Amino acid sequence: MNTESSKPKAPQTCKKAQPPAQGVVAVARTLQALSLMPLHALAEVRNQSIPSLLHDMTGLSKARISQGNLDAIRPSTQAKVNRHLEELLQEQFKGDPEGLQYLLSKLAAAPATRSGEQAPLAGWVHQLEFLPWIPLPITKGVALTIDELLEALLTCCRDDDFRGFKCVLLAHFEHHGLPARAIGQMASEPAPENQLVTLHAIADWEQSDNWTRQLAEHLYWDLISSLDAEWNSHYFAGRQTKPLFPLVMVRPQEGLLESMKVASRKNIFFKPVRRLLEFLYALAFYFRYKRWPTNAPKPKTLAGILYRPSSQELADESLISNYFDGTTKVTLDLVLEHWGQLLQHFMPTHLESKRPNPPLPMIMLALQWQTLLVQDKGRSFLVPDMKTYETLWDFRSRQWATLETQQDTGIPKAGQPSRETIDWPAWSFSQSSSSC
Repeated sequence: MNTESSKPKAPQTCKKAQPPAQGVVAVARTLQALSLMPLHALAEVRNQSIPSLLHDMTGLSKARISQGNLDAIRPSTQAKVNRHLEELLQEQFKGDPEGLQYLLSKLAAAPATRSGEQAPLAGWVHQLEFLPWIPLPITKGVALTIDELLEALLTCCRDDDFRGFKCVLLAHFEHHGLPARAIGQMASEPAPENQLVTLHAIADWEQSDNWTRQLAEHLYWDLISSLDAEWNSHYFAGRQTKPLFPLVMVRPQEGLLESMKVASRKNIFFKPVRRLLEFLYALAFYFRYKRWPTNAPKPKTLAGILYRPSSQELADESLISNYFDGTTKVTLDLVLEHWGQLLQHFMPTHLESKRPNPPLPMIMLALQWQTLLVQDKGRSFLVPDMKTYETLWDFRSRQWATLETQQDTGIPKAGQPSRETIDWPAWSFSQSSSSC
């Protein structure tokens, strides 16, 4: 069909740029969402929207933030942002100049891609090394690999270079296989043949949309499983025998995923915040008694230990129940308050400096998963493919075991010093022993 207009054509130099096709826009948004995961996680733990978070962090107006393209702000505006950040840090570290200098030196050493651009995922992992000091070279390497892949793919999207997009992906899977690998690592498992066949057959941006969503999901869980294996092996002194993060993911009612039928309208699934509070209670209990509690704590149990936010008044059962079902939003600051209260309850004679650090990545992820994995206002949920997750985790765990033998034994380890195998409590995997 002839679509040429009879109207006079503008000179070549005056033609307006054509808007990108919807297919490439959808693909780019999926990739950008993965790249922005650390920002989304920070917004969730603070109970803020991303525009509000960026406003607080940069001092920019919400109107300017809503325009997007923050990389294009003028040098004078960037200088104002830098002064705003400096003032925030000065206030946060008032009276602790050494702490401020330490933080600034760590931020200055944040990873960057080979092109010199920021590496958001690797930078997020870099920050998780701070408190307590836990080196994460495996996870940081995986994150940097993903950052560079996303950077290359997004460049292809901006250039509307679909052929280059496919070439980047094929080269990635040829080099890495299923799990992303850092420099010096060997590929562990080839990419599934059916995925490669599908990738070869994709002919345009529209067809690549669904495939890209699956890719982003896989890369995300690859990164999380690596953090699961490495950070927790440090925290628990290498005694981990199975993934830990699934203990704070959505837990469906037993048999629900297999039968797709609800056995009971009560507790169709447990939400991440509930599972987090149950696990933190169990962990504090374990630090005190060197054994796990027989059952998960009920709201009444936690109400006898935890206080209302920023208050000296104990919580009541209804507030804990609201935490459990998601009616009341829980923030990072509140969870850290509750962690301190749990330790005070179970370890009252221990100096604060001698008490264990909170499992920070686990807390932050649970708070993010409360939104990411629970959808439709709590009526539906998402769970990862646990078989694939455990395969990835097992590979990272074996990498950790190899790396541990090469590390300086002087690196401080959080958690219990014993290397006995952890047998997680049965109720953390099964809802049958949780009655409330």
